[in-house]
Amino acid sequence: MRVASTAELKNRTNELVRTAMAGEPVIITIYGRPAAALTPLHQSKIAEILLERHSEELMGPRPVAPLKYVAVEAPIGTVYVAYTDRGVAIVDLASSDRAFERTVDERLARRAERDPAPAQTLLRQIRSTLTGGKEFSGPVDLTTVGPFERRVLEELRRIPKGEVRTYRDVAARLGHPTATRAVGNACAKNPVPLLIPCHRVVRSDGGLGGYSLRGGVALKRKLLEREDAKMNNLRPSHTN
Repeated sequence: MRVASTAELKNRTNELVRTAMAGEPVIITIYGRPAAALTPLHQSKIAEILLERHSEELMGPRPVAPLKYVAVEAPIGTVYVAYTDRGVAIVDLASSDRAFERTVDERLARRAERDPAPAQTLLRQIRSTLTGGKEFSGPVDLTTVGPFERRVLEELRRIPKGEVRTYRDVAARLGHPTATRAVGNACAKNPVPLLIPCHRVVRSDGGLGGYSLRGGVALKRKLLEREDAKMNNLRPSHTN
């Protein structure tokens, strides 16, 4: 065992740490009295306690796992779908893997990589929606949007294929009849278009409104036409 004062600890830190790491306990004294000890953590339960309680401070933040993604050929082009362990997080049209990976990085500040072995149940659900026109019933990860936006997107999942709602309709269903602009903003922020059908929300004056997915309003019109959406029951209005 080695005994050292606080002055020695300050001036000979590296030497004392090496001594402790070699297995020889080092007792630090203040005014001649024992005050602390240097011992290898692997010889003590202290290490487990410290790592459990202060792992981020001691070791830095844990690396965030990259999102996995698949690319599915659909009638509207190549649709890229990225997901976390919570569910589908981003859907986009892209010209290449690299272009989609840049999109994920820009939106979430996270890496994305091709999934070499995607879960078959999720993959079937994605394909049946993008190529077979079925409603997507799989999990979605909406942690990147706010609480109100999440409520809007959950409401959109209830719109049946072949039907449309106005922004005002959706706002009223949520108990906020004057929040049409907020509903529009939520649709614009929809991270998983096609799987959550924000294209089924239109203006009450008969206009289609905007669409966030690449292809814009022209793509929105094409999607509604493919679904034989009934547009003639909308109320004439000059507001959303």
